[in-house]
Amino acid sequence: MAPHPQPEASRQAPACAAASLLLILPVVLQKHVQAGDLASHLYNTWLVLLVKAGEPLGLEIVPQYSNVLFDWWLEGLWRVGGPAFAEKAAAVLAVLLFFWGAFFLLSRLAGRAAWPSAPLLAMLAYGWVYHQGFFNYYLSCAFGFWAIGLVAGGGRQALLAFPLLAAAATGHLVGASAAAGFAAYLAVWRRTGVGKRHRVLAAAVLGLAGVAAGIAFRLPSIWHSAQLLHLTGGTAFMSYGAKYALPALIIISYWIWVLLSAAQSENREDFSHPAAHLAFLGAAALLLLPIALHWPGTRYSLNLIDWRLALWFTLLLHCWLAALSPARFTLPVCAAAAAVYFLFLASDWRTLGRLEQALHEAARRVPPGSRVVASVTSFPPHLNPLLHMIDRACIGHCYSYANYEPCTAAFRLRAQPGSPVVMDSPEQVTALQEGSYEVRLRDLPLFAIYLDESAGGFRLQVLPLQKGEVVRRIRVNIPPQWF
Repeated sequence: MAPHPQPEASRQAPACAAASLLLILPVVLQKHVQAGDLASHLYNTWLVLLVKAGEPLGLEIVPQYSNVLFDWWLEGLWRVGGPAFAEKAAAVLAVLLFFWGAFFLLSRLAGRAAWPSAPLLAMLAYGWVYHQGFFNYYLSCAFGFWAIGLVAGGGRQALLAFPLLAAAATGHLVGASAAAGFAAYLAVWRRTGVGKRHRVLAAAVLGLAGVAAGIAFRLPSIWHSAQLLHLTGGTAFMSYGAKYALPALIIISYWIWVLLSAAQSENREDFSHPAAHLAFLGAAALLLLPIALHWPGTRYSLNLIDWRLALWFTLLLHCWLAALSPARFTLPVCAAAAAVYFLFLASDWRTLGRLEQALHEAARRVPPGSRVVASVTSFPPHLNPLLHMIDRACIGHCYSYANYEPCTAAFRLRAQPGSPVVMDSPEQVTALQEGSYEVRLRDLPLFAIYLDESAGGFRLQVLPLQKGEVVRRIRVNIPPQWF
């Protein structure tokens, strides 16, 4: 492995400060941060505070060791500065931790400072996982990057990986498990002779196959051929639909060029680079592990596992190829892709912000303390930015009746049977999200926010629902697909 760079701190500090400032601007400049489940996390933080204050909401807080770190952050920051401060401060801290963790890992694996790849790392920091709002998983990956980077450096500093992996586990077990697996492999790789490393890789893949077989035998789980698409490395950038294939194709084309150039060169030992091994393991995980499974003790499947793991594959693949490519080629390609990517994001964030502002205004038209559902939807669940907008709009005024977190038993806030403020069944939440839910007497009074299709724009209607009425879902092209 090439020695890791040791740049002078005095030279790096101004560049790091400037990069950090640019990196957090997308969070700071938005009125409401568009990041999927972030709105749900913030809403449930409000509910947690109400429960702790003694409000009789039919909710309880249970001790939890994982899938909770970001929620702790939000609660602590809320107590310091309120919901708006908590939302932005938590997102800013998460993005910085993620970006600089990825930067540190790439620098260690590539043997040089990762500045030429910084635009691509910024794309990953604001990639699919961020826009899903999977911030507990996002934090587990961020801490994992730092841990693997420390192991890559070797020596006693590798011991610091253990507390970082523990922090990752409080975020999410999937991210922590991936990080621990890659770190362990790298530690073994460093202690294995060059001629035997291919055996270590084969053993690791067999171990993954064993894990997959164990999951299939012990847990209800799902595999799908569509998970092959993640092997392109581009799905981590598919934030809001097909138009994001354009910046992804720029990156993929660059990777293909690097691979072809390396294959034609005489110096082929670069294919035994540690990052190449880690990327191969990431690809094997994408092929072997399920896309969804039912975790014991929860009432809701752990979904989109392949999309979560795709982040690791994309980063590790780029770590390897960045080591093969001259820096003078990496920077312009990554910068061009990032320019297109963030231009698309800025446009989509503006559209989503306008719709959310309309939702906030509509939510204030229902009586205080009412139960509310929003009947505006967009893409399938893995790309739907409208799913939780109503949650944030309800904070301090009403209750988002179809919020999914309390009924899943996967978060620290749990719904008790018959809770007056939230559905207590995942099946009911799913039916409402799919537009097939029939209102029951116990749901009333219940208000629905509909998009007024005859008015155009973002004009919303607030209507009381009646017993037996099916809560229809109106699908809209927001943000626009373009092609």
